[in-house]
Amino acid sequence: MARRAEIEPLSAELMAEPRWAQAAQALVDGCIDLPSDDERVALLAVVCDSLGDELYPAFLRLLALIGRLGNHAARAAVAQALVHALRTGRLPSGRRSAWGAEASSAPPPAYGHTRSLGPLEYLCAWHAQADAAHALGVEQFHVAAHSLMNLIASSDDARKLYCDKLLADVDDPIAGALSRPTRHALRELALAWAAGADALDASTRFVNALPPSREASLASRIAQPAYALR
Repeated sequence: MARRAEIEPLSAELMAEPRWAQAAQALVDGCIDLPSDDERVALLAVVCDSLGDELYPAFLRLLALIGRLGNHAARAAVAQALVHALRTGRLPSGRRSAWGAEASSAPPPAYGHTRSLGPLEYLCAWHAQADAAHALGVEQFHVAAHSLMNLIASSDDARKLYCDKLLADVDDPIAGALSRPTRHALRELALAWAAGADALDASTRFVNALPPSREASLASRIAQPAYALR
């Protein structure tokens, strides 16, 4: 019963100055201490679901912080939980507007106009498909993707399973979550990563494969409130 108490729903409201390092350490400790893969995945789900879609970027920041600053044991513990999540179809996901829906400045779309995306796909869509005022800038994208991919790559199984998932996702245009240019760029990332490219090279393949006419603006370089890694 004490174990169950560790994964009870959390508060879904961020503090004015969130304690990112402490939260990341608590997530690592849970992935190390909980006795089963199912309980570790349940912990990830509780953290993700308690934050909700609006604060999903905060969950991504926790994962990226572990990938960037955690030692191998910390990264491997979380990566192993992601392996089980991938194998059981329970990867913690966030919902974004489908690529044909209204811009993110509009009122929240109805259920049928949103799609669930896993952590890396979410970052890619945030950079490539959001309007310029809300998009993740290139530098922020590289920092976030590099850190997240380093976390995943701490487990060879997690890396392989994630590459397989990405390639399956880009072959499914019916899902509506990703535009054709984003799917093309994500395929380049997945193929490079699966072939042994490091995280920075693979994320650069993604950016370089996007249409060159994509609008750039100063607003796209402004740090997002829940995801400012620098």
